[in-house]
Amino acid sequence: MSHTRNRWSMDTPNTDGQIFIGAAHFKDTSTNATYASAGAGLFTLNQAASKASTYFSEISEILRTGMLATAALNQEQFGTAALVPGPSGVANTSGPLALPGGFPPWTNSVNPTVSGNLPASSVGKGIEINWFDVIYDIEAVNLTTATCGLTKTTFSKTAAAPTVTNIVALAANGLPVAYSAGVAQRTRVAVTTPAFVTSDGTEILLNVNLTTPAGGTSLFYGVVVGVSFNFN
Repeated sequence: MSHTRNRWSMDTPNTDGQIFIGAAHFKDTSTNATYASAGAGLFTLNQAASKASTYFSEISEILRTGMLATAALNQEQFGTAALVPGPSGVANTSGPLALPGGFPPWTNSVNPTVSGNLPASSVGKGIEINWFDVIYDIEAVNLTTATCGLTKTTFSKTAAAPTVTNIVALAANGLPVAYSAGVAQRTRVAVTTPAFVTSDGTEILLNVNLTTPAGGTSLFYGVVVGVSFNFN
């Protein structure tokens, strides 16, 4: 087996990651839904008529903040203004290639022959959320409302209020409300501007809210999250 004293690191992420967050990993903060199973392989949060449920779950897969170069492991000092390997915390420092991730063609804004493309930080690592699919069954009568949202909450190392940023703002976002006759509906919600989550001390929260009318119920299965990932 091959061996290296350094780390293998890749600039281009894999794009086919999926995280299934089942009903067991959601908490109904309104306590209007109960866990149930209709048979083998089926596990849901069941919501009775005339109820408003607020489902929350953390996406707790590994996040990374990114690593800068160090003299102990990275000997190349090309393109650095600080006379240390790059990229470093000093602006306009890079690795020896000073190239953007992926392969050409590049736009002029990142073309190294035009812009220099000297990144001041490390390549994005961990996960980038590209979309999520919400899965639920609407029973007997149309839902009153259905909304969802995805947020990033960052906690400072000093005493400060948490900073909350919308990845997908809480809204209907195309979620169906029509009675589905016992069919589990899987609806995709796209992230408009996907980006790797690299902030230190960050929590990602997924929120789905369903409101049933009189005579209507719902069965919530969970959410599939589509991610690009780069752990190397």
